[in-house]
Amino acid sequence: VPVVVAPIGFTSEHSETLVELDIEYREHAAAVGVPHYDRIGTVGVDADFIDGLARLVGEAVADGSPLMNQTGASRCPDGMAGCPFCTA
Repeated sequence: VPVVVAPIGFTSEHSETLVELDIEYREHAAAVGVPHYDRIGTVGVDADFIDGLARLVGEAVADGSPLMNQTGASRCPDGMAGCPFCTA
């Protein structure tokens, strides 16, 4: 049967995507007789995903929320006071 791979765990195109999925897995599929192998682009190339990230950053900036904490790690969600990265 044909195979379509949707790399939902990847947010960007990178070497793992390009080498493992596009080359190695395609070769494995051909070796076992898969008649068609295709990979869907990662969400990082989708305009809706990029717009959503931009909206979230804009909202955080508008309400004065820090985007990063003092250690440079990303801001933890509210209620995660036990997180070692939180400084609040």
